[in-house]
Amino acid sequence: MNKNLPVMMALTLGAVSLCKASDAAAASFPQQQTRFDLCKNIADRLDLFNAERDGAVNPWIQDFRVKFRAQYQYGYVDPAGGADREKGGREHGRNTNSEWRRFRIAAQAKVLNRFTLVSNWNIGGLEGRDEFKNGKWNQTHTSSSLDELYISGKIAKPVSFTLGKHKPAFMGEYRTSSAKIVTIERSLLVNQLKSEKNYGISFKNADKKATWGWEAGLWVNGARDNQWLEPAFDSDTGYMFGGGISYATGDNSRLYLDYMHSFADWSDTENTDLSYEGCGARDIVALTWEAKQDKLRFTAEAIAAFNLNSEQAENAYGIVLMPTYRISPHFEGVFRYQLAAGSNAIAGDGHFYTRNSTYNGAADLVQGLYFGMNYYVCPKNPDGMKLMLGAEYLNSHGTDAAGNKGFTGWGITGAMRVNF
Repeated sequence: MNKNLPVMMALTLGAVSLCKASDAAAASFPQQQTRFDLCKNIADRLDLFNAERDGAVNPWIQDFRVKFRAQYQYGYVDPAGGADREKGGREHGRNTNSEWRRFRIAAQAKVLNRFTLVSNWNIGGLEGRDEFKNGKWNQTHTSSSLDELYISGKIAKPVSFTLGKHKPAFMGEYRTSSAKIVTIERSLLVNQLKSEKNYGISFKNADKKATWGWEAGLWVNGARDNQWLEPAFDSDTGYMFGGGISYATGDNSRLYLDYMHSFADWSDTENTDLSYEGCGARDIVALTWEAKQDKLRFTAEAIAAFNLNSEQAENAYGIVLMPTYRISPHFEGVFRYQLAAGSNAIAGDGHFYTRNSTYNGAADLVQGLYFGMNYYVCPKNPDGMKLMLGAEYLNSHGTDAAGNKGFTGWGITGAMRVNF
């Protein structure tokens, strides 16, 4: 398959939807608006067909829309040790970098008054992070790949299912969509332990206001190539089980307990042609409490991971404390404290911290303080378009077997996210 084909198809479809909405959709817009809503206008134009709106009610297809998600970010790192700790040293060192962190285009359809079909692509060929190689900095580019491909629907109220390539949404920060997270990156341990979006089937209680909630599923761990166009399974990469329950501790608070187990033979991965894309440990347990009161939101999470997918480490533990405060309809302040610990177990962040510094090894203990401010362009749809600025201090202790140390120092990142 031509790897550029899905990119061209997605870009063409996105361009058409943005530039030319259907006449029926245009006729349905209010003739007079007291205030222009940019995010609503874009979302409406991406809704290419709506059976009720367009006067075309039928039993086959009820809605068809294009979805778009992008994140561009620019980062600055200030490692402890100064220029001597920058990759390239004093002569070629660089403490800034930038990238298209995400750029996805999807097609979504509601069919048979019951099911939703989703096909979502990562768009390749865009600016990636610069890397220092062979004595100089080189530009990299993103790769195209299939991000999601699934069908979902309700079996019997309130039970729903999802079948296909989709996210095992366990652990609090990872359960939150990348469009909705309020920090520029998730915490270190969550990123290390999360599973990629793989092929599988899952079931859950779709009633988000139920006193008790639950979710469970099975996913294969293997990927045959970077595009992940088809399910891939063998006994070495195996499969993963994920399950969780939740309990409403109040009108605006909920407690989650998640568990993941990987059935993979990591001792024999050299004899497989597949890459392992499952969770980062044999067993993972996460306890998360999320609460909201007026303008204040709070998330607390504790994670324990046993038998890591690593030859040099066994177990890891972590906590995250994250309060946020909505200062005004447009501004929200964010603070996060993270701690991750485990003998030679905590991997460094690969986006800017280890990309631009020589701190690239595992650590025994990492603590981090994040201070952020988010600006929501459309307060009624805050995740539609937002500008984010975050400053984070990380402090690492311990070295890996080669004597490399985890990152210590400051990082400042600015990002723009859009999601329609």
